[in-house]
Amino acid sequence: VPSWMQGLMPVLVIPVIVTLVSGMLFLMIFSPPLAFIMDRFQQWIIALNGGAKSVIGGVIGACMGFDLGGPINKTASLAANALGADGINGPMAAKLVGGMTPPIGAFIATLLAKKKFAQAQIDTAKAAFPMGLCFITEGVLPFAAADPVRFIISSVLGSATAGAIAVGSGVESVAAHGGIFVIPMMTNPLMFVVALVIGSVVTGVVYAVIKRETVAETETVENSETDDFDFDITLEE
Repeated sequence: VPSWMQGLMPVLVIPVIVTLVSGMLFLMIFSPPLAFIMDRFQQWIIALNGGAKSVIGGVIGACMGFDLGGPINKTASLAANALGADGINGPMAAKLVGGMTPPIGAFIATLLAKKKFAQAQIDTAKAAFPMGLCFITEGVLPFAAADPVRFIISSVLGSATAGAIAVGSGVESVAAHGGIFVIPMMTNPLMFVVALVIGSVVTGVVYAVIKRETVAETETVENSETDDFDFDITLEE
């Protein structure tokens, strides 16, 4: 390209072209089958409302804790919103508690097994804790990216437990978002808090137990203890 365009290539031209191509590929090729799958999945969740309340609460909670803001999470969220639009507000409570549990659980895990986590992970958990209280699940994505199997297992167990307890005990929420700030608006708010605490503890304890110690930081500490930091300085006349 001409020299006057070279500065625009990485910040404007290439991003626009790549986004256009990948976006059209998604809309024309991948979107129809994915939309079909997600729609059927959403209808299945809604159909569960005819059964035991704790079952739909557990399923929605598990979905919220599975991919932490991803497509499964959003599908369960949309199902809860659809039921809420029809005046069925129990699943909305499961949605909220299921999304709040993983960040709080990650924070608890770092408290219970501090030696297993790198300092960066501990700092991430401290930041994720208030995000979780505000119903922002994405704060724990670094944990899921670094240790997907163990963290997702822990997250799903805790969120499913919290969702089942909340809906099974009659908690309902007319608010679709808001975290702890909408608890006073809920039906049976005390049980929502109980469900949140129990689910978070389940996630925290399970992850603290099955989490492997961070090898990189351990090796760094061991190497730093054996390094010789003395300097030999020779002055020549």
